[in-house]
Amino acid sequence: MKDNFFEEYNSILTSCERPSRYIGGEFLSANKDFKNSKVKIALTFPDKYEIGISNFGHKILYHIVNSVPDYMADRAYAPDKDFLDLLKENAKLLYGLESKEPLKNFDFLGFALQYEMSYTTILKMLEASDIKIYSKERKEDEPILLAGGPCAYNPMPISDFIDLFIIGDGEEVTLELMKIQEENSNLSREERIKKMSELEGVFCPRYPKHTRKRIFQLDKKSHPTKSPISHFTSVHDRATIEIRRGCARLCRFCQSAHTNLPVRERNKEDIINLACEYVKNTGYDEYSLLSLSSNDHTNIEEIIERLNKHFLGSGINVSLPSQRADKFSLKLANLMQAEKKSTITIAPEAGSQRMRDVINKNLSEEQIVNAVVSCVESGWDKIKFYFIIGLPFEKDEDVLAIAELIKTINKKCREMNLKVPKITCSIAVFVPKPHTPFAWHGQNTLEEIERKISLLLSKKPEIKNAKLNFHTPKVSQLEAFLTRGSEKLCDFIYELYKNGSYLDSWEENIDFEMYHKAAEKFNLDIEELATKTYDTDKTAHWEIIDCGVNKSWLINEYKKAQLAATTIPCETKCSNCGVCPNFKVHKVLDN
Repeated sequence: MKDNFFEEYNSILTSCERPSRYIGGEFLSANKDFKNSKVKIALTFPDKYEIGISNFGHKILYHIVNSVPDYMADRAYAPDKDFLDLLKENAKLLYGLESKEPLKNFDFLGFALQYEMSYTTILKMLEASDIKIYSKERKEDEPILLAGGPCAYNPMPISDFIDLFIIGDGEEVTLELMKIQEENSNLSREERIKKMSELEGVFCPRYPKHTRKRIFQLDKKSHPTKSPISHFTSVHDRATIEIRRGCARLCRFCQSAHTNLPVRERNKEDIINLACEYVKNTGYDEYSLLSLSSNDHTNIEEIIERLNKHFLGSGINVSLPSQRADKFSLKLANLMQAEKKSTITIAPEAGSQRMRDVINKNLSEEQIVNAVVSCVESGWDKIKFYFIIGLPFEKDEDVLAIAELIKTINKKCREMNLKVPKITCSIAVFVPKPHTPFAWHGQNTLEEIERKISLLLSKKPEIKNAKLNFHTPKVSQLEAFLTRGSEKLCDFIYELYKNGSYLDSWEENIDFEMYHKAAEKFNLDIEELATKTYDTDKTAHWEIIDCGVNKSWLINEYKKAQLAATTIPCETKCSNCGVCPNFKVHKVLDN
């Protein structure tokens, strides 16, 4: 770290809110030597510090890179607006949190693409770093921009700004890119980029090719057992252990389920050892067993049971993401509340059985009700549900069925002389995602979504124990517009950035009028493109990225959805999606 940093930045740090976001020096940060590192990457998260420092993908890459003696991974997060303005006023550049070196001095910047609404934040962070916005304009000494994450499966909307997209798992390919940088310092920047673009799992807009995702087989050494501890409470302030990658359920709206195949389970012994070591190293009083579907892990009950015994009396608590109701048993409920009770989260996604079949949820009303009753019997009095409205082929009765499901739960609890639980429903608006069976289907119009919200709210007096929280339809429309967007959106995103769009992942920052004015300038109609239903016979622009699933299989799933026909999860029987034979891989279960 620069010796005079606090002297040089004193007036900026004392003038902004939460200066602890910008000083680095967190417990367990790597703080590697910038000058003596052969290759340097700044893992750059286009959202606030408290969001980015919690991101597990960043923690994995930070651990892997810093495990190589000659390589360095630093961190950078999107500063809040006050700090950004102070940097500009004082002619200072955005820097790596640990080294305090300007981001423009790194070999690579690695941006996390978690959310479409963060695109303009990336451009603003480049401006604050004195790095050219358009990749074709970057100079020889400017860093190579990498980007990876869920949004990279359609790289086109920001393809003018990113040098290289990492498609799929980043554990191996990140080190391969750094190796090329180390061994080819004599080559020009463009020659190095071209060489890097030839790696499997790397898409380069300047040298476009059909790009297959990278698949990494989980191992113990690649998993962190310590990570920088935030100076103040972060969004997920806990030790995280990834127990499983991929999901065999294949819900038709879910991009992660289709892009992260095949399922790969971590060995139970490794999970237990990693959890114990992570908690010991960090001092966290909570650990999370992370997966797209955690209680689908073959040995989830044994894992939690053994960890409970290990942490008995310590006050250390286990956390699981949203639960599969068909795998949630009374035993699991009891195991999870061994130290303290919190909220149980279950994701039915749809209220009616017909709609759950349309989306291939493979979940019955009886299973949902029984899961909630099991929780209530064990003393849990708070339940959180995730639902989606505006799904393909949805009818009004499907929307109203959300309220009917809650009424059925309430009735069952009363019949069993149980306390009726407090239920919070988080209700999202369907967003069609590339590489899913519903990728082609248009989103409902804003008027239709508002009508459905009103329809459901009319039933609120009948479910007084339920709180209904709706995602903002206008934000969901922007997400749908961006996530399926083509390279035509690059100029649109640049225009937004020039007009002041920043940190739009926080809804209060979104200027909807600005979005529509920018769209008008480039003859784009946001609602028309968000609600457009694509022709499955035509090649979509995101198909240049290959996640392994056959297009014919996706189309067949889309047709099955219209008939409310389900597909058996591939853990039970191969669904013939194509990933395993296409990529010569196979699912890995902890049997």
